[in-house]
Amino acid sequence: IITIIGTKLAGKAPDKDHPYGYGRIEYFASVIIAAIVLWAGVTAFMESWPKIFNPDVTAYTTVSLVIVAVAVLVKLGLGKYVKNVGEEINSQALVASGSDAFFDAILSLSTLIAAIVSIFFHISLEGILGVIISIVIIKASIDMLRETVDSMIGARVDPELSRKIKESICEVPGVYGAYDLSLHNYGPEDMHGSVHIEVDDDIPHMTFKN
Repeated sequence: IITIIGTKLAGKAPDKDHPYGYGRIEYFASVIIAAIVLWAGVTAFMESWPKIFNPDVTAYTTVSLVIVAVAVLVKLGLGKYVKNVGEEINSQALVASGSDAFFDAILSLSTLIAAIVSIFFHISLEGILGVIISIVIIKASIDMLRETVDSMIGARVDPELSRKIKESICEVPGVYGAYDLSLHNYGPEDMHGSVHIEVDDDIPHMTFKN
């Protein structure tokens, strides 16, 4: 729901009050999703840590194990699909949403593994697996938050992108150099910028569009 609303709002056309559009709203959606993932990781850690020292004796049924297994497969497929789509269209909100589904699947998988080990070997691994996976999720969510916040604040331009833009400008006849490129991010797919170019001093006027 957060991803759908965020993407819908981010796609609104520019208007008088927001001439550069609403693309940055998608970053807010990404932050909310990353915060949810972080909360899930922290909650899983808080629930799993005591179980290491006081393991619970859980009675698993065949039906419950089948349901968990199906949930794992569905969440893994959904997470992979949404994340791939997000990477294709450069949507941080979709990538974050896909990661959320993926980590949810990992948590469910840990439950399934712990259940199988408990049934066949009578060893409780719920606490240990829960702590390990929750730490991985917490780290991943912090990385997601850092990446999104960097985009909101204004991170350094990718050197490869900067190089390609300057090379493209220098291909224009009469342009001998491009310097001091400045790019401003107004959304995942919306960047505005300026650049100084070197031309002959006797050229009265030059315009080009790329």
